[in-house]
Formats: sequence, C-alpha cells, structure tokens
Amino acid sequence: MPRYELLVDGEREARVKSEEEVRAWLSRYRKEHEPDDPDATHVQIVRLRLFGGALIPREDFFEA
Repeated sequence: MPRYELLVDGEREARVKSEEEVRAWLSRYRKEHEPDDPDATHVQIVRLRLFGGALIPREDFFEA
C-alpha cells in the first residue's frame, strides 16, 4: 500500500496512508484556504515508494 506525503510550498504538512485520506486532507485544505488558495496550487502530493517517490497531480484527488 503506497503512502503519501502532502507538502505545502515544499514543506511537509502531513503523511497519510491512502488515497481516501489524501482526498479528505485536500478537501479540508481547500475549504480552509478558499479565500487565498481554493485550487490548492501550493500543495504537492508525493506517492512514496521504497526508493524515492513520484509527484502526483493534485487534481487527481479533487472531489467531483
């Protein structure tokens, strides 16, 4: 099961274990930052692997 690091402006804010947790965290962030960052442009999502990780587009986790 992959893990994810959630970064804001390059600084780690959270580490979660599932895509559902990423969606929940991102949804809260977008609500809290609606006036200044509603599209979460300051957020980076990294799927962690044994050796390194991969940057995942945040739009993949936006709720419809």
